[in-house]
Order: sequence, then C-alpha cells, then structure tokens
Amino acid sequence: MKTLKTLRRSTMASAISFVAASAAFANSSVPIDVGDGTTINLPSDRPLKVAFFIEGTNNSAMQATLDGAVKTAAQFGWKMDVFDAKWDAIVQTNQMQNALSRGYDAWFLRAAEGSTVCDIATEQAVSNNILVVTGTLPICGRSVNEGDEQWAPGTLSYVGGTQSGDAWVELLENMAKENPGPQKLGIVTGPELNPITRNFEIGLGRFLKKHPEIQVVAKARTDYSTPVAYEKSIPMIQANPDISLYFSSYGNLTKGLVTALKELDRLKSVKVYEGGATTWSKQAILDGELQSSSMLTVRTNSVKALEALRDAQQGKPVPRFIANDGLPITKGKLLQILDTSNISQFEPEAQ
Repeated sequence: MKTLKTLRRSTMASAISFVAASAAFANSSVPIDVGDGTTINLPSDRPLKVAFFIEGTNNSAMQATLDGAVKTAAQFGWKMDVFDAKWDAIVQTNQMQNALSRGYDAWFLRAAEGSTVCDIATEQAVSNNILVVTGTLPICGRSVNEGDEQWAPGTLSYVGGTQSGDAWVELLENMAKENPGPQKLGIVTGPELNPITRNFEIGLGRFLKKHPEIQVVAKARTDYSTPVAYEKSIPMIQANPDISLYFSSYGNLTKGLVTALKELDRLKSVKVYEGGATTWSKQAILDGELQSSSMLTVRTNSVKALEALRDAQQGKPVPRFIANDGLPITKGKLLQILDTSNISQFEPEAQ
C-alpha cells in the first residue's frame, strides 16, 4: 500500500509531467490570428495534413489549379486530399462537413458558391482548429467587395483579385476604348451562382451604367467548358446577327465561341474579347481571332495559397489579401492586360 508521502510524490511528479507536456505542446504549435479575436493553433513541428476543396476539374484552368496545389503540397512534404465539387455547391458543403472530423490541420478552399460554404469555412472549421485559406472565389457574400474586404474573418487569407468586379470593369473598359460608339454585345460566361460569374455580373453592371451606348443583346451561361460554350454560342450567334462585339469570361469559353463564329462565317465581322488567357488564347491573339485577354495565373494562385499556409506555420506574417494571385501588376490597375503588344512574352498557365 502506498504511503501518504508516496502519493504526494506521485501526484507532484504527475503535475510536473503535465506541465512539461503542456509546454512541449505549446512549443509545437503556432497561434494564428484569423480575425474577430479568434486564434487557431497550427502545428509547427510536423508536415501539415491539408484538404483542398476545388470547385471543378473539367477545364484547363481547373487542371492547372489542381496541378499547382498537388505539386506544392508535395514539395512541402504535406499530405493533401483533393475534393472535387463538380461545380455543385451542395456537394462541396457535404465534402467540407465530412472533413471537419478527419484530422485536417488546414483547408485550401475554392468555393463553388461563396455563401453556401461561409459558416463551415469561417465558424465550424475554426471550432475544429482548422486554418482555412481561400483562393480566387470570395466567400460569405464578399464577391461584391474589393481589396482587403474580399477576405472573410475566420480565415487566414484570400488569394486572388484578378477576377473581382473592378478587374472585369478594367477589361470591359479596354474593349470600349478600342470600339467607340454604339455596340451590340454578346456575352459568354459561367454558372449563375459561381462567385467568378457573380463578380463578372457586378463588373458588367458597373460598366453598362457608364456606357449606355453598349447594349447586351444575348448572354450564354456555361459550365466553363469549351464544348458547352460552343453549344450555347451557336444559337446566340444565329439569333443575333447584329452583334458587333463578344466578351467571354474565360479562354476555354472563348475557344468554343470562336469555333462557332468560324463555322457560321461570322468571325470576320465581329471582335472578340475575353478575360483569362490560356495557351489557345495566346495563339488566337497572334492569329487576330481574339483582340485581348488578361493573365490567368491559376497555378500561381494555388502555389501562393499554400505558401501562405506554410508562412503561417513558420510564424511569418501573412497578408489578409494577396492581390493579383501574388504576382506584381505590370499593366493596368488590377491586372495584366494582354494584346498584340505583349502577348509574345506571356507564358500561359492553363491550356
């Protein structure tokens, strides 16, 4: 039987062990401020376990985004699981809900729809000590914002800015400058609820208020894939022979549009503009089939998002808003506009 003295020694030793263990735990994590006075303790002494929630993988931009994330995680020695929402917001929220209890240290989130994922990304993830970084697609209704206001409290950082409302205005203004006077405009864009599409609609609305001489006469919505863009462009072109300008919100969509214009022998009588250049876009500008585009740095977006998590793990400061996908802006206020003057130097990240 243990004596009272022995019990006291045992209790004291346990207390010392507990304090030592607590100190060791404290030394193996770094506190991360995610806003609103909330802190997440990110492990600092081991590779992170990361979940990557991507909105879709059915086009070259998404494949470049995925490639950037997978290779960067491997470079850091992290374990990363990928969850493809297939452009379905409900699928994505279910994926995130199931991931809450799977031991992830951090999430990289590209939202299929920004409001649907808000509570899980900014409240439930925080309650489960999961650090979240978002890319390209603002969440929690912040698509209407610009700059730092695209960051959602409860998350580490937002990486993007190249597809905000103001960025789309910049591209549309470039189109208007090159085509003064009354114009009939045809639009090819993405799913209605997608944050990028909503940003584009916001920018388009601002642009049209300033340019009443430009009238949108037709709009084709797609899933951001070339086949669907082609399919939706054919009837739009046929029904609107008076369209003088077309604007597409992504290079894969433009490819479908231009293919349709060629087949219907309409390409030579219109001008085509876009945002989000691909390898195809570069050649189309050189061939005179596309007037201008903008840099699409989707692979860089993934790299910068994971670098933000790495910097946080190392105790380095991370900006709430990482503009232009983390790249310097060399032409325009918000993004790099590409045309015949500089397209030869452009190295596309998406096919």
